[in-house]
Amino acid sequence: MAKTKEKFHDPNQQKFANIKGFSLVAPAVFLISLFTVYPIIFTLYWAFHSGNLISPDSKYVGMNNFRYLFSTPSFLKVLMNTVFYSVIVVVLTIAVATLLAVLFRSNGKLHKKFNGFVQAVIFTPHIISLVSVSMVFLWLFDSQVGFLNSIITAIGLNAFPFFTSPKTALFSLVLVMVWKQAGYYTLLIMAALQGVPQEIYEAASIDDAPAYKTFFRITLPMISPTLFFVSITATISSFQIFDAVNLITGGGPLNSTNTLVYYIYEQTYKFGKLGTGSAASLLLLILVGVLTFLYFKVLEKRVHYQ
Repeated sequence: MAKTKEKFHDPNQQKFANIKGFSLVAPAVFLISLFTVYPIIFTLYWAFHSGNLISPDSKYVGMNNFRYLFSTPSFLKVLMNTVFYSVIVVVLTIAVATLLAVLFRSNGKLHKKFNGFVQAVIFTPHIISLVSVSMVFLWLFDSQVGFLNSIITAIGLNAFPFFTSPKTALFSLVLVMVWKQAGYYTLLIMAALQGVPQEIYEAASIDDAPAYKTFFRITLPMISPTLFFVSITATISSFQIFDAVNLITGGGPLNSTNTLVYYIYEQTYKFGKLGTGSAASLLLLILVGVLTFLYFKVLEKRVHYQ
């Protein structure tokens, strides 16, 4: 027993165990540094320099890149588009997901029987490629030969300019992304609803509590941790929108659907303004960080952990 204890506390073995542990962690640290830390340092450097991706030469310009951004009407429009898009997408996605989850909550024989089928149907949009989704909605919302406008014109109304009007293009994009994302968040909220004790609903039923009071006094507080998580992930995801803008609208018409990530792509790769693109990237990082901090400070007080 003494030998075993002495062997366990052998300094050489302890040193070997430490080296072994570091060697297991090293690949993850390297990859995180390569794909997370280095891009942030690269962005910080170029946010205060001017240059392009072709020439290695750079010139320190201080805050000029940021001054240029905030003095450009197009960037302010992009910033407004991004905030508006994020707010509408997050609110609609959470509202639709919560409504679907409550409607399809498997607390009855009929719901249990079709629960698997319903989950598969509502989750399908999330796993479909965004390229395919974009092509489908471009056909559905086409102002001339689109399926929806064919129905609209068939009943004697004027065609609706979904993606062709600056007034409707951004909201049409919102509808596409809500349809794409709502199913995923619905499953998360459905899982949270499964964890709500049935006895609480039975007690509310005995007290003849109205359905809306049951929802706001029982259901929402009990699933608030999941809603808190969903709101944060949905917000961060909404600020990262790029593919849909690139594939469907290209930022148009008249810059009405241009968002921060697409603007960064344009400045860096289309116009060769690496400094401007990096400054916009840094602003996006700060904006998302501040919003996430505010979410935790404001919403965590309303989260009820069991």
